[in-house]
Amino acid sequence: MTIDAHIHLYPPNVYKDPTAWATPRGEQYWLNCVAPAKGPTLQGWATVDQLLTDMDDADIEKAVILGWYWESPDTCEENIRWQIDWIRAHPDRLIAFAPFNANGGSASLDSLARTFDAGISGIGELNPPAQGYSYEDETLDKVLSLAAAHNKPVNIHVTDPTSRDHPGKIETPFDSLLALTQRHPDTIFIFAHLAGMMNLPKLKELQNVYLDTAAAPLLYKDDIYQEAINQFSADRILFGTDYPLRTFPKTQKTPDFKTHLNALRTAGLSTTNLEKILHKNTNVLIQKR
Repeated sequence: MTIDAHIHLYPPNVYKDPTAWATPRGEQYWLNCVAPAKGPTLQGWATVDQLLTDMDDADIEKAVILGWYWESPDTCEENIRWQIDWIRAHPDRLIAFAPFNANGGSASLDSLARTFDAGISGIGELNPPAQGYSYEDETLDKVLSLAAAHNKPVNIHVTDPTSRDHPGKIETPFDSLLALTQRHPDTIFIFAHLAGMMNLPKLKELQNVYLDTAAAPLLYKDDIYQEAINQFSADRILFGTDYPLRTFPKTQKTPDFKTHLNALRTAGLSTTNLEKILHKNTNVLIQKR
């Protein structure tokens, strides 16, 4: 059994013409990520049916569909409607975390609370620097308190400042992120992309912080998994791929889960730690929400 704790998904009307969809909504940041003006894109696309087929091919039991870090609160609402349709159609396979933008104020906060009744299991992926608000935003603090009250994890994008430049790269102010986490000790945080490998020993002290492995093969060599375990803890690392991103651009022509799984399984981890990362940690953290 394997659970992917970090994927994204878009309906065909979005990816058939990203520019036509994103421009009137003011989602230039997303557009720059998926269809950069210069150079090739690593972004892949998949329908729900293709997602489920790819999951079956790799023996992925469940996948967590994260919302994108949209610049507009209205786009967050649109994204939530897609997610609710998907999890209602496939409740045994798909889990969803709702997107959120603090610039929506109390209206977005109220809307987010309603999504929990609709079956949403968490919040994220959030990326305040890309969304136009700060880690000190009062509405962000309120949504994190709401997450704690409803026992919903929150996924936050974290960028490794030492990583090579790539479309959409915005550095994460680690001190602000750390302070945010410390202000909300009852909120469960999932720091995406192995928290950018930033000060993992410090993060290890915070029992409410988890990491996911999304896009790790794109950024690091295979020994990064053992390094993260050594600095942090195998008990709080979640398997994630960032599907349908092509995280192995030299070998992946189309998105898949198998390539990422094979890399993790051949990285020299103990069987015990591998089982924790692939499903046990996520099963405890997410499936019961």
